[in-house]
Amino acid sequence: MKTSMHKIILILCVLLLVFACKRPETPQEFIALEDIDSAVRPQDDFFQFANGAWLARTEIPASESRWGSFNILHEQATRDLQTLLLELVDGGKYKKGSLEQMTADLYRAGMDSLKIEELGFEPIEDDLDQIAAIGSADEIIPEITREITTGRLPLAYGMFPSHYISFYVYQDEKNSEKVVAHFDQGDLGLPTNEYYLKTDSASVSTREKYVNYIADFFMLIGNDENTAKAKAEGILALETKLAEASKSPVELRDPVANYNQFTVVTLDSMMPAMKWNDLISGLGIETDTVLMGQPGYYQAFEKLLYSEPLDAWKDMLTFCIIKGNAGALSNEFVENQFDFYGRTLRGQKENKPRWFRMSQTVNGGLRDAMGQLYVKRYFPPEAKKRMDKLVDNLISSYGERIRAASWMNDSTKTKALEKLQAITRKIGYPNKWDDYKGVEISADDYMASLRSTRTYGYNKMINRLGKPVDPDIWLMTPSTVNAYYSRSNNEIVFPAGILQPPFFNKDADDAVNYGAIGVVIGHEITHGFDDKGRLFDDKGNMNDWWTKEDAEKYEAQSAAIIDQFNNYEVMKDLFINGELTQGENIADLGGLTISYNAFKKTAEGQSEELIDGLTPDQRFFLSYAKVWMIKSTDETLRQQVLTDPHPPARYRVNGPLSNLSEFYTAFNVQPGDALYKPDSLHIRIW
Repeated sequence: MKTSMHKIILILCVLLLVFACKRPETPQEFIALEDIDSAVRPQDDFFQFANGAWLARTEIPASESRWGSFNILHEQATRDLQTLLLELVDGGKYKKGSLEQMTADLYRAGMDSLKIEELGFEPIEDDLDQIAAIGSADEIIPEITREITTGRLPLAYGMFPSHYISFYVYQDEKNSEKVVAHFDQGDLGLPTNEYYLKTDSASVSTREKYVNYIADFFMLIGNDENTAKAKAEGILALETKLAEASKSPVELRDPVANYNQFTVVTLDSMMPAMKWNDLISGLGIETDTVLMGQPGYYQAFEKLLYSEPLDAWKDMLTFCIIKGNAGALSNEFVENQFDFYGRTLRGQKENKPRWFRMSQTVNGGLRDAMGQLYVKRYFPPEAKKRMDKLVDNLISSYGERIRAASWMNDSTKTKALEKLQAITRKIGYPNKWDDYKGVEISADDYMASLRSTRTYGYNKMINRLGKPVDPDIWLMTPSTVNAYYSRSNNEIVFPAGILQPPFFNKDADDAVNYGAIGVVIGHEITHGFDDKGRLFDDKGNMNDWWTKEDAEKYEAQSAAIIDQFNNYEVMKDLFINGELTQGENIADLGGLTISYNAFKKTAEGQSEELIDGLTPDQRFFLSYAKVWMIKSTDETLRQQVLTDPHPPARYRVNGPLSNLSEFYTAFNVQPGDALYKPDSLHIRIW
C-alpha cells in the first residue's frame, strides 16, 4: 500500500511538471477550432471551412460595415487609445505646449458635445462667408490654396490635404533621393470616376442619394429646399465633368503612365488660366519643376474654371468645406455625412460612438504623441525582437525562391536579389518622435485646435521640399492595424497595432505566426516585386531592370492571375476586377509561398507532431484563413469590388491556395474538388 502511494505521488508530480512546462495558453486559443464549419469540405471552399461557424453565429455590429479579425483588433486598439486618453484627462493640468496638455485638451475639446451642438456650423461660417464673397473665377484658385495651407481640410496620413486640387510633397519616383512637388487628380465626393459615369440602376440610385446628401448640407446652412437641390445638382454636374477627365482605379495603378514631369513655365503655356506661378506660391513652396500624375485632369479643370458658372464653383468650394469639417460640427452635420458615406455606401446602421471617433481624431492629429504612449503600454521589446527574426527568415526564404526560379535568367536574378537585400524594415514605431512645437491646442476650441494640427502637418510636409529624404517618415500611426511597402524607399513597415493576436502572438506555435504575420511580411515584401513594384530598383527608382524575356514571362503569369480573379463572381453580375486587384493577388500568393517555405525551416515545420489532431501544415493554412475571417455588408462588398485593389476576404483565401501544391497535400485536394487545378495550371511567380 505504501509503495503504491509513492507511485501515485510520483505520477502526480510528473504530470504537474508536464503541465507546468506547457504554454500558458492552450492551442485552441491560437486557432479557434469552434469557428470551423465541418459541413464544408476544405477542398471545396477553405475560407468557409475555416470560418463558417463563426460567420453563421456572427452579426456585423450596427456601427460597422464589416466585421472580422482586422476590425476586432482595430476596435481593441481604439479602446486602448481611449484608456490612455482618459488617464491623461484625469491627470489634471499640464504645462502649456507639452504633449500631455495638447493630447488631453484635444480629446476634451472633441468630447465637449454640448458646446459643439451650441455652435452648430459657426466654426466654418467665416470660411463660407469668404467663399460667398468671391467675385470672379480668378479668385477660385487662391481660395483653394488658402484652404489647403491653413488647415481648413483634413490631412491623409497626417500630411496630404484632400481637395479638388490634390497637391503633396514626396519623393520623385525616378530619383528617390529627391523630394519634389506632386499634383494628382483631385478628390471628388464619390469614391471613383466610375460612380459618376456608369448608367446601371445602382449607380444612378447612388448619384440621386448623393444629390440629396449635398442638398441637406445646404439646407443645414440656411438654404431653402429648392435652392439647396439646385446647388447640389450643379455640384454633381461639375464634378461629373471633372470625373470624365479623371482616370479610373485601374488606370491609376500604372506608375509609368502616371509619371509626368513639367516645368512651371511649360504648365503656364499649357494651362495659362491656372496661373501656375501664383498657384505654387499660394501653396507656400518654391519650385521650377513639378510631377503631375494626370495632366488631363488639370487641363479639364482649367477649361471648366472659366466656362462653368462662377456660382457652381463657389457651391463646390462651400460643399468641400462643409464635407471636410462635418465631423467637427453639430450632430445634424455628422449624421448627414454618416447617412451617405456610412449607410448608403457601406451599409452601416449606426455611427461610431463619439469616444471612438475622438480617440481616432486625436491619434491622427497628434500621431506621435499617442504613438509613444501606445507602444510603451502595448508593444513589449521582445515582440519587436521576434518580428526582426521573422523578417530575417522571410528575406532568406525569398532569396532562395529567387535563386531557384526557373523562369528568370541570371542577370534578372542578380538584380532581384540586390533589391531584396536592400529592403529596409520599420517595426512597431518610429526611431524619433515629433514634439509638435508650435501647435496650439485648447480644450475650449475644437475647430481651431484641429486646424492647428492640420496646418502643422502641412507645413512639415512642404518643408521637406528640396531637402534630403527623411528615412524616419511613417505613413501610419503606431496603433494602425495594417502594414505597407514603400516603393520609393524600398521598405516594409509594420506598425505595433498589427503585431498583436491574431496576426502575431509571441506565445503561439510557429505554424500560427508564420501562417498569419509571416504571410503579411511576405505579402509586403512581394509588393516590391508585384506588377508595379517590379518596375522599381533596389534604390526605389522607377527603372526597368528586367530582361525582355523575363519581363514577358512575368507578364504571362500576371495575366493568368488577372484571368483567375476576373472569373470570381462576388454577387450577382458583380465580378472581381482582376486588373485592379492583380498587385494584391500577386502579393498574397507570394506571401503565402514565401512564408510557408520559411516555416518549413523551423523545427515545428519539419515535425509531424499533431496539435488538436492537426498537422503543422494544416495549422499554418488555417492560421492564414483566420486572418481573413471577415463578414461584410452587401453595400461594402459592392464598393470594395468597384474601388479597392484588395479583393474580398473569401477570394484572398481560396484564390492563392488553389495555386499551392503544399495546400493540396495538407488537405488532400484531388481532381473534382472545387479548389483543384492541375499542377500545370498553378500560377507560380515568386
